[in-house]
Amino acid sequence: MAEGFLKTMAAGARRSTVAVLAAAALLGGCATGDTGANEPWDPLETPNRFIFSINRAVDIIAIRPIAVLYRDWMPARAQRGIHNVLDNLGEPVTAINEVVQGDPSRAATTMARFLVNSTIGLAGIFDVATSFGLTHTKEGAGNTVGYYASVEPENGGFYMVLPLAGPSNARDAAGLMADYAVDPFRILTFALNVDWLLYSGPRWGATVVDVRTRTLFALDDLEKNSVDYYAALRSAYTQQRAEIIRQKREKTDPRSELQRRDNLALVR
Repeated sequence: MAEGFLKTMAAGARRSTVAVLAAAALLGGCATGDTGANEPWDPLETPNRFIFSINRAVDIIAIRPIAVLYRDWMPARAQRGIHNVLDNLGEPVTAINEVVQGDPSRAATTMARFLVNSTIGLAGIFDVATSFGLTHTKEGAGNTVGYYASVEPENGGFYMVLPLAGPSNARDAAGLMADYAVDPFRILTFALNVDWLLYSGPRWGATVVDVRTRTLFALDDLEKNSVDYYAALRSAYTQQRAEIIRQKREKTDPRSELQRRDNLALVR
């Protein structure tokens, strides 16, 4: 039985490696030439706008109303607990990216956070690690490639709108693939033959509601004050991602600014 489990884990790891290599190839391709940072490169604008319109319809009909109910009716402590659990589940992937970024000490802190919050913090419901001085960071493969790429941070390759996920670009979309491939929880659930709906489904759904709740104010304000909501969102996404990558390259600490934005997004 143990031998079979190890073989399954090895097979999952091999599939993850292949997926990471494929993503890396796409990432490398999108970062070879600088398309210019003044305006997002959007050669797929027509299909992007079509997907955007579908996403917006789904958001208006279902996601936004659920997010509003969640914000207004779910106790604030429960919302924070769910957010903490989702953050905790992402810590291993963050640690992997921090190692690739050449910062093993930061990765060690991230894994220490994961161990503390998973045990003392009751599966991450309570962020005990922060009170111990273990600060939270969030990293992904998109950030990692942006950190190393010799192009302007605004240049993430061609802009794209992902179904039910929203704005992205070639760099960040491939980064999502890479992060999914190396996620230890995904590999473990695959090795244990756990049904996708039992783990990834609830995690994805909770993430969508949590993120949408935190962006209600910002997105409503952006839509209200823009002539072309699609173009405004494309520009805002590109600038935000570029700022995060630029701060990482310059070794500045964006946490206080991101915390300010997080609090602003929760204004009712």
